[in-house]
Amino acid sequence: MSHLVHLTVLLLVGLLCLGATSAKPHEEINRDHAAELANECKAETGATDEDVEQLMSHDLPERHEAKCLRACVMKKLQIMDESGKLNKEHAIELVKAMTKHDAEKEDAPAEVVAKCEAIETPEDHCDAAFAYEECIYEQMKEHGLELEEH
Repeated sequence: MSHLVHLTVLLLVGLLCLGATSAKPHEEINRDHAAELANECKAETGATDEDVEQLMSHDLPERHEAKCLRACVMKKLQIMDESGKLNKEHAIELVKAMTKHDAEKEDAPAEVVAKCEAIETPEDHCDAAFAYEECIYEQMKEHGLELEEH
């Protein structure tokens, strides 16, 4: 599995974990919940069943609508705000959820988000979501943060 595909998987798991803790604290995170969110976003983004399938099988987005599907999930879970920018607090929590705890690197998640928050992103929120995803992965790697296996 490529690193970017792996990140996409972890990003979705992290988003779902954050969503469950902020929106529905007693709901267990599972594939059905992920599919429910993706299907909610499908109607909003013009994505197809194939795009949802691609998301659920953790494949990289091939179509613009598939990127929009990811952006929609990020917005619903407040990782990305309505202006297409990262929500610093929630993004830091996401990075923490995606990485193994390392007391020596306690400040690293905030540093990762600070770098990614500052990148130039396309005006298109769908492309921006994908740019943030790539940045977060690269910055985690630069900071020596190891991905948590979920």
